[in-house]
Amino acid sequence: MRIKEWDLLRVIACLSILLLHTTTFNNLVRGSAENSDFVHFVRILLCFATPTFILLSIIILAARYKEGIPAKFWSSRLQFLVIPYLVWAIADAVVIEVKYQNGVLYDSIINNIFYGGFVGWFVVVILQLYLLFWCMVKFKWPQIIVLPFAILIYFFHLQLFSLPYTFYQENNIYQKLYGSSWLIYFVIAYLIGVNYEKLRPALKKYRIVTLIFTILAGIYIWINFGQGQTDIHSRRVDIVFFVVGMTSMILAYGQSLPHFKITQLISKYAFMIYLIHWNVLNLTATYFVELIPISAIRIIAMFGFTLVITILIAKIISYFPFGKWIVGKIR
Repeated sequence: MRIKEWDLLRVIACLSILLLHTTTFNNLVRGSAENSDFVHFVRILLCFATPTFILLSIIILAARYKEGIPAKFWSSRLQFLVIPYLVWAIADAVVIEVKYQNGVLYDSIINNIFYGGFVGWFVVVILQLYLLFWCMVKFKWPQIIVLPFAILIYFFHLQLFSLPYTFYQENNIYQKLYGSSWLIYFVIAYLIGVNYEKLRPALKKYRIVTLIFTILAGIYIWINFGQGQTDIHSRRVDIVFFVVGMTSMILAYGQSLPHFKITQLISKYAFMIYLIHWNVLNLTATYFVELIPISAIRIIAMFGFTLVITILIAKIISYFPFGKWIVGKIR
């Protein structure tokens, strides 16, 4: 099952995270994290990307396997999800060692694999949500019980980590890895996926509603931004509404757009772009800052260069006999 608006959603999420991290490196290399309020706000909105990528993964899963789980469900995910995660976790640690030569390669590898210390951390989250989905279908857990319970756990998690105890403060950095942090997206994605055949025409018919909802969700974040909620990360509670709005809007309007070849291309490489782009930016951002004085032009150049290079790296690796274990079946 290949649905063009799913490809479009994957591409927009992928390019959004690339743009967010491009601006991150632009700030880091310049030695300043100061931006105008507008740029800072846009960076917050771009944080919708990772939750959307997670959301889409469950939507596709729920749409494809709502009646039963295939025999090679876990073996397939081990090959094309877990192994690339491990490979690029190690590659990220090597890049850090080559660049900074701080002698902590082993520690970096352990941190990346077990503590989500690199951009591929979302794979750990997806695997937890996959397990929940697998249990629901395999053991026929009732939706009417599991989904409300998942929402309760999500809000309980939020309250728990807001308590003023040392344990929660010390472990807050790992909060993104806990599946409970993302259960709200699992519930939304599951309901969309299992009902997608019915929901798809309704989204297209009422697409103006999705646009209005997305704008209102953005305004809600802007109000919170004005009240001091300026943190830039994807676990903000107020960004849930924006993720739902962007997802529904893209799924709605994407049905009417042609299935462009560039969309298909980037969609095919999206997972690798996610896993590789940070390292490319890490190794090249300094040169862009030195060569291009104007920030806007520099960001565009870094963005385009990183996109092309990540695709080329993945394409070249795919031609090796072991390539599919590293970059998946992109050929």
